[in-house]
Amino acid sequence: MQKSILTLAVIAALTSNAAMAASNNVQGSSSGSLVQVGPSTHTWFDKGNSGLKLNNSSSGYIDLADGPIRGSNAALADAPDSNGNYFLYPAHVGQLPLPLKVAQVWKDETSVNDANTGSDYANFAVNSVRQITTLSLAPQFGGLVIGQVGETTPGAVSSTTLLPVGEGVYFGEWAPRVGSPAASGTNLNMTSGDRTVWYVGDNATTSTTMPTTINATYGVIGTGQTGTDANGNTLAGGLPGNLNLYQGKLDVAYANGSGTIGAGATNNSISRDVNGVTQTISFAGTTIGNSGSFSNGSTIQGQFYNGAEALAGIYQSATGVADDVAFGGSKISGTITP
Repeated sequence: MQKSILTLAVIAALTSNAAMAASNNVQGSSSGSLVQVGPSTHTWFDKGNSGLKLNNSSSGYIDLADGPIRGSNAALADAPDSNGNYFLYPAHVGQLPLPLKVAQVWKDETSVNDANTGSDYANFAVNSVRQITTLSLAPQFGGLVIGQVGETTPGAVSSTTLLPVGEGVYFGEWAPRVGSPAASGTNLNMTSGDRTVWYVGDNATTSTTMPTTINATYGVIGTGQTGTDANGNTLAGGLPGNLNLYQGKLDVAYANGSGTIGAGATNNSISRDVNGVTQTISFAGTTIGNSGSFSNGSTIQGQFYNGAEALAGIYQSATGVADDVAFGGSKISGTITP
């Protein structure tokens, strides 16, 4: 009975939240069936905004902004433990100070701009969650990395201000929880064969809201293989608090109902360095349709959001799920004509 009461108290702690209006046009996709995207419907995180349904959960889609992002940021605002680790406890969401570690959490931020043109900065935040405790009916986050597109800023890098709920754009990777997770550590289980990349946004651009023309450059980042393996070796994506992200700029040209991404000799890829080796994802050959979506065969798919001011998508590698990447970005220069 005491255990049941404790579980209910923790669930109540994790689900207390402020009111958020539902988003009108949540759209996105993923690389596998274990992560599904859609408006949030989870019993306790059901604001109708961008959500994830993880590991075929019967509890529905968890609201990203109101669930793992809000909870992680609350935990990170508190003091770390004696080893510098941050943990999500029920008290971080304003409930009973129960001594139960729900998850270990991290956050990293970065920006992308074009120094040669004095463009705006595309700003990003990336929250990472490593689930420790499994609770009945509560969301099973496993290892979850959530990239978030922030407000662009002119002139200089700025601390990331996230897009407001209703305009949120998210992308990331997920893997199921390690069977017996350590009390602390950086293994998010991203070497799992069930690892899945995904993207979703509150306000997808559609055939009725797609601009007439786009002639712009976007600052873009990508996340893939975050954390360590079971032996403690750092994966290609870096540690969750010090990420090794793909970064780059992509030129977008669109008019008369069709267009391209990365068609020119420059601004056509995102890349990162891994132990002295450059890993690159080329967007050459990516085409845009009049519904706000874009694709490149079976490798790249994505969506524009907020009147094409932002974008997100996934890259699926022919070499397997270990090399799949989720990406997102925002316009840093150029013009968009409604």
